[in-house]
Amino acid sequence: MKLRTRIGLVTVLLVTGVVVSIALTLVAALSKSIREEAGRTQLNILSSLRGVCQEATEANDVVLLTQYVQRLPKEVPGLAYAVFANKSVQLVIPRNEVFSALFPSFNDAVRLEGTSAGPVKRLMDVPGGEPVIDWAVGVELQGQDKGIAHVGFHKSQVDRLIREKTAKAQVMILIVSAVALGMGVFVSIVLAGYVTRPVKLLAEGAKALGDGNLDTQIHFEREDELGLLAKEFNVMAVKLKELDQLKDDFVSSVSHELRSPLSAIAGYVELLMSRPLEEIKPEKRAKAFGIIQESTGRLTTFINDILDLAKLKAGRVEIRKSPVNIRKTAEDILNLYQPLFEKKKLTGKMEVPEDVPVVSLDEEKIKQVITNLISNAFKFTPEGGSITIRGEFDDEKIVMSVVDSGIGIPKDFVGQLFERFKQVPGTREKIGGPKGTGLGLAIAKGIVEAHGGKIWAESEIGKGSSFRFWVPRRAVAESVEAKIFN
Repeated sequence: MKLRTRIGLVTVLLVTGVVVSIALTLVAALSKSIREEAGRTQLNILSSLRGVCQEATEANDVVLLTQYVQRLPKEVPGLAYAVFANKSVQLVIPRNEVFSALFPSFNDAVRLEGTSAGPVKRLMDVPGGEPVIDWAVGVELQGQDKGIAHVGFHKSQVDRLIREKTAKAQVMILIVSAVALGMGVFVSIVLAGYVTRPVKLLAEGAKALGDGNLDTQIHFEREDELGLLAKEFNVMAVKLKELDQLKDDFVSSVSHELRSPLSAIAGYVELLMSRPLEEIKPEKRAKAFGIIQESTGRLTTFINDILDLAKLKAGRVEIRKSPVNIRKTAEDILNLYQPLFEKKKLTGKMEVPEDVPVVSLDEEKIKQVITNLISNAFKFTPEGGSITIRGEFDDEKIVMSVVDSGIGIPKDFVGQLFERFKQVPGTREKIGGPKGTGLGLAIAKGIVEAHGGKIWAESEIGKGSSFRFWVPRRAVAESVEAKIFN
């Protein structure tokens, strides 16, 4: 059974249960209210009769009472009698056959107990007739007991009137319940569609992703949890596409980084093995060994980067901290690059304060970060440019910068520099030289974050770049295994 059908059925059953429960409750409440209203009406008629009896007794006017009683049957359905048993004259006014059957003597009519305290209600059987509901109350005048007023109602007619009113109320409740139920079913169907449509779109989107369509996006605007789920689905689809591209870039990089040096090594090894070494000219031998050595070093660097990347992808890297003078570390690296700077006519500068504090760092890994930043600056700075290492510090952190006067980086690409295998498009064509792996900055980012710091880049086309990172002055721990990526 589909989710929409199940939601619809559950909602319809719930609405039906609620409507039926409310309808039954209303029917019971209205039935009770109608019966209570009938009792109040009978009591009001008795009270009115009592008042007329008092007036007639005070005025000694039997006609007033008789005329009032004669009008009552036209106004009150089911009335059996309305009489006054007058103790002063020992007479029942006016005479009534049903009343006489219930109370054969005058004494029977005035002997009812409790009427002086208030109305008394009794269900009485009429000999040879139907039961009557008799209401009686004492009539007083100037503190003297003058008699008892009686009002009788045929029980069958009272019950019939109650049933008729109850039936009308039930019909109204049934109509209202049917309308409410119909609206509830309609709303249930609409609600089921409203809830399941996004789920269906998400299922179709998931199937499309499973089929390899990584451009799939779910489009509907909702501000609820399903809308949030759709947004997260779209983010996931983008991430999957990025991962797929990352896979392609990885395969391409691995293929290129392995094929080129291996081809060079294989070619020169074949040359060296084609004849005895003494028959090969010394300059050719030197060139062959030099290229083999360079290619081997390139392979070693690439493999080391891959191993570092594997640790980063695993989410853990070991940091071994010790007291480090970061200015001396940066200066040592800059000195190593001086021959290369001179060959390319670059100016290397050191602008790190001599009083920079000693901090607890993993020196080898921080060297790897600074070396990577200087190497990138060297590759992307034309002849005659400059590369500067700067440093500053405060009470909480030390900030290191590698600033170059190179070709710069497009602003739209600066935020992607620290992703794996990301390289600025077109830069290699501008500067020449071997293609990098695109792993160095990602590894540098992981190392800096493992120290509790942050790394970022600032650049402008044609005006150079500045790669900056900071590390805290207070170490989190002397030796720590820190997470790199969540």
